[in-house]
Amino acid sequence: MTVLSLRDASVVLGGRQIWQGATLDVEAGTINVILGPNGAGKSTLLKAVLGIVPLAAGEIEVLGAAPHRGDVRVGYMAQSRAADQLATLTGRDYVGLGYDGPHFGWRRDPAKSATVQRALELTGTLSFADRPLRTLSGGQRQRIALAHATVFRPQLLLLDEPLAGLDIAAQAEIVDLINLVRVNTGAALLVVAHDLNPLATITDQVLWIARRQIRSGAIGDVVNEQTLSELYGHPIEIVVTPRGRRVIVGLEEEFAHPHPHGHDHSHEDVHAHFAEVYDEVTK
Repeated sequence: MTVLSLRDASVVLGGRQIWQGATLDVEAGTINVILGPNGAGKSTLLKAVLGIVPLAAGEIEVLGAAPHRGDVRVGYMAQSRAADQLATLTGRDYVGLGYDGPHFGWRRDPAKSATVQRALELTGTLSFADRPLRTLSGGQRQRIALAHATVFRPQLLLLDEPLAGLDIAAQAEIVDLINLVRVNTGAALLVVAHDLNPLATITDQVLWIARRQIRSGAIGDVVNEQTLSELYGHPIEIVVTPRGRRVIVGLEEEFAHPHPHGHDHSHEDVHAHFAEVYDEVTK
């Protein structure tokens, strides 16, 4: 079942073309990772799906209809800083706000406690749900945020940088939880990320946004030197480490530039060195 489709879709904000000509499908029960440089329009894609940002051209269909605000079939987990102003709330109360939705104001509903409890159980957060958010670790807060987004067991779940600011161990826990949510709910997930590697083993489709274009497909169909070189308009190299991680060389972000400053090494030497270091720090 197709839960999201775009056909020749374009978005313009403030007179600037964000992306254009986007055509893609997202199927139920799949994990779809959105990649690309800062400012490319990754979060804008999520907002278009939520009905917050209108298309300038083309078509978008969410669960068989035009996207609209307040659709409980679509869950949304904002970037972690979005909850900072609510840090005095307990985790349980924050998840409860996901239930309240447009009725924000702590509405009392006989079904609310049971629904919130179910979301906490699904995300394994019961043990710290009654502590203030400000006392939780980054990984625990992200788990609570995921419970908030899944309170109505949505059919389409949008996660905006759920791994940002987390150490490697916490990232692995969140990745496992994302996959668990997919398995237990059958939802399709759109996950904005800056690095594919932590998510690669659970990713069904990559949506790469760059230079106002969106390319979509299986990892091997998108994350390859030819496709990325065409998308960015200059040569891109991909180094695969002995542990199977992909290091992308030639992008604007600093993390994608393995070349040490001030040294004149061959590509082969740099690639071998960086692959070794990358595997070491991500054990």
